[in-house]
Amino acid sequence: MLAPPTRPAGRVLLLVIAAGLVAPSARAAEPPAWRTDYNAARKEAQEKGLPLLVVVGTEQCFYCKKLDATTLRDAGVSSAVAGGFVPLKVDARANPELARALKVQVYPTTVLAGPDGKIHAFIEGFLEPDRFAEHLKRAANATATADWMARDYQEAGKAVGAGDYPRAVSLLKGVIRDAEDRPVGAKAREVLEGVERQAAGRLVRARELEAKGFTPEAMDTLADLMKTYAGTQAAADAATRLAGLAEQPEAADRLKARQARDLLALAKEEFRAGRYYDCLQRCDHLSAAFADRAEGKDGVALAGEIKNNPDRLAAACEQMNERTAALYLTLAESWAKKGQTAEATACLDKVMKLCPNSRQAEVAQAQLTKIQGRNPATPAGFKKQ
Repeated sequence: MLAPPTRPAGRVLLLVIAAGLVAPSARAAEPPAWRTDYNAARKEAQEKGLPLLVVVGTEQCFYCKKLDATTLRDAGVSSAVAGGFVPLKVDARANPELARALKVQVYPTTVLAGPDGKIHAFIEGFLEPDRFAEHLKRAANATATADWMARDYQEAGKAVGAGDYPRAVSLLKGVIRDAEDRPVGAKAREVLEGVERQAAGRLVRARELEAKGFTPEAMDTLADLMKTYAGTQAAADAATRLAGLAEQPEAADRLKARQARDLLALAKEEFRAGRYYDCLQRCDHLSAAFADRAEGKDGVALAGEIKNNPDRLAAACEQMNERTAALYLTLAESWAKKGQTAEATACLDKVMKLCPNSRQAEVAQAQLTKIQGRNPATPAGFKKQ
């Protein structure tokens, strides 16, 4: 995160250094309203959710003046800055402490960062308008990519309020996985820990019932915990314990009946909610595992209501594509960690084809940019070598 310039190296955030001298561009335009107060600009960027553009230079720097007189006055650049950034200019001579904290050695230097303080580009030297505009676009895309985290965090909060813990857990884990050091990640972890504590309380209750000899009641509590808090560690522990109890002959039939009823209830709920792909998966499980029970036959009939309706089946296909895209994103990350960028790139291309104009496509584009080395993200508090 960006820190006030009162503490030198290691706690300063987003910067973009620029300035210019030279005849105005042929596409000259009125410059954006540059801020001059560092802390105020930081706060504004966070409150508005806009990336921060900081320009640091000196009055004596020839190329700083050139950047200011040409690139920053270019119509395209000026419009992009004014419409999508909080722009800040810093005079290194007037603010030597800030310049030292950033370890700036070359003027001009351009640094672009998101509203959360994550730096997306650090550029030394003068840039022509077209190249400068490319960096602005990438920074804006990176910020837009982060927006889905805030949306998913809000949706998770709604899901918790509605008692839909499986959805909340899934959303929160996704945010935590990709948030890195963003504040939204810490908030998501706090909410997830609260859900985990609730689920753990149910598990304690089930163990108490088992200890008192109320095995059927303990099994019901464990099964309910698995359904209500799916995705939590307590639910996983409950599944393990329930499997152990199910090995007892007198409990096996009761457990099978409960599982069939719960599975059919989930399938019907997913059908009502329009989650047709998930519903089909449940129905397939029902027909395979409980073919001898009424629930298995009901599952076959429910699946037929989707497969015989083109609109519902089309929706199921789209939902399947979203799941497949998520898997390809994970696979791309795995390939990238091994340094196999060609394989990672192929996976990311498939994501954008499977789900164009989606959150997954935004994430895939951001990862492609990283792989291609055009916009390496630098953690806040970076140090120049």
